[in-house]
Amino acid sequence: MSARTTVPGLLVVAKAAARAGADVLARRWTGHHPAVPLGIEEIGAQTKSSGSDWVTDYDRRAEQAVREVVAGYRPSDEITGEEYGATRPAEPSGYRWSIDPLDGTTNFVRGLPQFCTSVAVTGPVDAETADLLGVAEGTERWLAGVVAAPALGRTWYASAGRGAFSTADATTAGVDLPDRDAAPVRLTGPLPGRSGRLLATGFGYDPARRALQVRALAALLPAFGDVRRIGSAALDLCMVADGTLDAYAEFGTQEYDWAAGALVAEEAGVAVTRPASADGTAHPDWMVAGDVDGSALAAMTGERA
Repeated sequence: MSARTTVPGLLVVAKAAARAGADVLARRWTGHHPAVPLGIEEIGAQTKSSGSDWVTDYDRRAEQAVREVVAGYRPSDEITGEEYGATRPAEPSGYRWSIDPLDGTTNFVRGLPQFCTSVAVTGPVDAETADLLGVAEGTERWLAGVVAAPALGRTWYASAGRGAFSTADATTAGVDLPDRDAAPVRLTGPLPGRSGRLLATGFGYDPARRALQVRALAALLPAFGDVRRIGSAALDLCMVADGTLDAYAEFGTQEYDWAAGALVAEEAGVAVTRPASADGTAHPDWMVAGDVDGSALAAMTGERA
């Protein structure tokens, strides 16, 4: 890590980038109540892999906004995003940003508030961070991550070895808080020993993969009181971090789905198992956070849990 690159500095960039993306998404309800579904022509919506896999003009504009912030601060960093793929500078710095400009697009289109912008950066750890993590200097790690949910008025963020936090924005959330941005709250994960535990999961668009996910869910449910399907992997992970949910397991997610949220959960003290590959389509695997029976997942898929 260069003398000018620190993990706290990367978190500053991640916060600015996520806020820029979230500000684009917040325009969705300009002139509209946020709970009112918008017409396809109003948001430039199209489908990708299936009739339920949406992409909108807001996805693209939000990613452009995030990329502009990151490139402005750190022009030598690589950027990978859901909508525009990878951008690799001629002389890369060794740091790479993973962006999901709009995680929860179906919710966004339908007027449900569970959507967000997710921004994370990975790269070599410096000496201070290496000491905090107990790893060798230069080891590749996720260093900073931010998830900003404008319709919820919430932001979750974390940096390697320095904990995870959340803030509430009174202006966006429309709630009565003493200041526009409430003081950060340190996250410590789910309450231990809580009854009626909640498991979060998601379902892919491919029918075969969805059938596998349903079978795995049936195997996992006996250990939980109920299940929640939020519609955003990033928010699922953050809600495990803040204790709203107790665990999360989903098969076949992409790196940009979990990059920031997994770091938030991990820094909150939650056990996290990331997929072995960033490509959840070609190499599907489980993304797991919290107390989940890995043997049940492995039995369903034959994959690493």
